[in-house]
Amino acid sequence: MVRNRKALLGAAETLIAAKGFERVTIDEIAEAADLAKGTFYNYFDDKNEIAAELALMIRQEIETAVALAQTGIDDPARRLTLGMTVFLHTAVTAPNHAAVTGQMYAQWLHPEAIGNEMLRTDLADGYRLGRFSTADLPAAVVMTIGVVQAGILRALQLPDSDAVRKLALGLSGLVLRSLGIKWNEAQAIATEAITGVFGK
Repeated sequence: MVRNRKALLGAAETLIAAKGFERVTIDEIAEAADLAKGTFYNYFDDKNEIAAELALMIRQEIETAVALAQTGIDDPARRLTLGMTVFLHTAVTAPNHAAVTGQMYAQWLHPEAIGNEMLRTDLADGYRLGRFSTADLPAAVVMTIGVVQAGILRALQLPDSDAVRKLALGLSGLVLRSLGIKWNEAQAIATEAITGVFGK
């Protein structure tokens, strides 16, 4: 049943966010979902499978927000920065989503991984249009994912939205600079993205 699957995914999200993936057990997930342990196995083979599905589901939800933020933006540098900023902002707006995303980073480190399509497109467009000039596409994907994942985990430790905003500004500027954008322009693009996502 859809309800059972949804209950298991919801329980897994809450527990992984609170305890960390490694410390969560299938027994705990089933109990939190108010289902028998055997029911878990009707939907998932193991803890890794439910965590991977949960992470992909959350990632797709965040990327829907990224697509909305990027509407009407053609510049790959601005698109990339908006995407990073939306992911980091999740630490403020949906901390459980952010915690799962941050912990499941290994799922995204392969440049061709499902879920990296929008990032690959923005980076590829940036290289094609001459906006980005350093490294190559696979390395740029791994770098960007690594910065965002580490940024999310750090953002979850920060005391308020202003601190997360400052972190997002710094990280976005650094990623753009590392891709070959001059520092002043990188800072201007990052500031614009932060204002658009976090508000004034």
